[in-house]
Amino acid sequence: MDYLHKLLSFSSLYSVPAFLGALALSAALFVLGFGLLHRMSSTVKKWVTIACTFIAGLYFLLGFIVPTNDKGENFITPTVEPVSYFIMYVFAWTLGLGIISLTIVHGRRLLTRHAGWHHSLAFFIAMLSFILFGFWSQIGASGPAGVKSAYSALFTLLINLDAAMFSLLAFYIASAAYRAFRVRTVEAGLLMVAALLVMLGLVNVGVWLTSWIPESSTWAFFRLENLSVWMMSIINMSGQRAVTIGVAVGALAMAMRLWLSLERGAFFSQEG
Repeated sequence: MDYLHKLLSFSSLYSVPAFLGALALSAALFVLGFGLLHRMSSTVKKWVTIACTFIAGLYFLLGFIVPTNDKGENFITPTVEPVSYFIMYVFAWTLGLGIISLTIVHGRRLLTRHAGWHHSLAFFIAMLSFILFGFWSQIGASGPAGVKSAYSALFTLLINLDAAMFSLLAFYIASAAYRAFRVRTVEAGLLMVAALLVMLGLVNVGVWLTSWIPESSTWAFFRLENLSVWMMSIINMSGQRAVTIGVAVGALAMAMRLWLSLERGAFFSQEG
């Protein structure tokens, strides 16, 4: 709904006919552009995609590396706001295309009574309910007083379903932990000991086991709650930072491959 609020605030700066005209013109240009692109050969489509990807990546790269003046601006700065609006509108279009794609897939499954068609029915009920009550409550259209209550009830239901789904993951995590903590090697033994100390330090039983050690003594470090915090903040944090650095390097490499169109996805695999 943040995009809807921005769109409505943007439209309030201009007259309604001018805004609707600009919206219709942009939709026409969008349809015309994609229609022309659809009629091109696969080779032309490939190079258009490569060019657009490279220009978009180069634009954001220059925005970071080009030196700025005393006001913190460079030649990219004046174009940031319109480009941000453009990205927002492209996101809205892609969201619409995603809804259309889901509607076609689930609609076909529902009409043919394919296996699992009741899941498709639940999808349509949920999607239409959220769209109807969401727009109705956010735009402020006149209607029954219970519209916002129904919208809040839908979100409450969604939150509860998310909580139920993630709670089910706890059983899979417990199963994975059981398999991982089988002590067959020295490394597995260290993993089990570390996990046991951390878990005991986070529950009341663990705190009680070492409560006989005075908190102000030299040996207070060996209280399980203190030992658990030390392992999580020192030993575990160093490993997390190493993993984070590795992920960042991998993300940078993947970004470079995407920017230079070296990553061959489903689109390029359809070349003739």
